[in-house]
Amino acid sequence: MSNDEPEYLKALRRSQERRRAAREAPAPGRATAPNPAEREALRWAREVAGREIRVPPGVPSAKLAILVQPITPFGKPPVSLEWLPSRDALIERVKAAQGAGENVLGAFELTTGRPITPEVKEGKVVLNAGEPRQIMKPLSPERMIRLASKQAEQLARTRKAGDFSKGGGRSGGGRGRR
Repeated sequence: MSNDEPEYLKALRRSQERRRAAREAPAPGRATAPNPAEREALRWAREVAGREIRVPPGVPSAKLAILVQPITPFGKPPVSLEWLPSRDALIERVKAAQGAGENVLGAFELTTGRPITPEVKEGKVVLNAGEPRQIMKPLSPERMIRLASKQAEQLARTRKAGDFSKGGGRSGGGRGRR
């Protein structure tokens, strides 16, 4: 930037720098993108809640997620997803929800990928784990290259001679000699 530049251009550059810095800065409370287990927990929460849910930023040490909905006499209150560090914290949160007039829709264990159904029986909280869900694990670039080369080799072995397109290996299209 030179000093003989008009003031409006200087202001425009400052504004662009601020926007660029805001885009590149991580969200408050969140240092990285959600991991596959957190994404699966969000997918599970949307399936269970059936509508929009409030999701706070994930906690890096979170092992469990719980879906809670306040009980109100009118309207449909929003469903909240909360991140918890341990099963003990989950049990305490279920007890607190029962006393605070909240409905616990379910819980999800991020370490195993299992939905959990908490039940209160005779004053004790019992956690029933469901079937594990398939969590997509990211592939390393090296693994993706190996898989692609295997697929290319398989395709090269199984492809028939002249089977390059719909035309059976003939170039051109439309009406031609037969």
